[in-house]
Amino acid sequence: MSSKNNKTCLFSAISGTITLNGKPVSNARIKRVSDERIDESKTDENGYFSMPSVFDTSISNAIRKFVPSQFVSPQKIYVYVDGMEHEILGAVKRREKEFSESLGKPWIVTCELTDRPEVFEIDGNAFYTRCKWDAERDDELEILPPS
Repeated sequence: MSSKNNKTCLFSAISGTITLNGKPVSNARIKRVSDERIDESKTDENGYFSMPSVFDTSISNAIRKFVPSQFVSPQKIYVYVDGMEHEILGAVKRREKEFSESLGKPWIVTCELTDRPEVFEIDGNAFYTRCKWDAERDDELEILPPS
């Protein structure tokens, strides 16, 4: 099984820094939504935050071990600064393994709130994000127009 303690990882532990116009955002509220679970954190005076991994321990997780199905876990992270909501990450996790979002390494991000979101895949996981982290992206598919 590709999960920790026989549990499916819905969202790997994540940490990093949030900046606005290049300056750390202190005391910002971070909200993470994963498969109908919500948890929160705050940035410190250096814009740093961290959140633990979220594992599925439900009966549906146990059933998934015996009934073939495709694993899909939607993920979103929002940052709240001065009454404004900023979506910094939207993803679809398609691998049950912890840290599949960062190819097995700790998931450490830097997120600049003024950056335009990028869309890409890492190990089959799709991302829409303002954050950057150390993981090689999947090759982009080149769609050719009909000839």
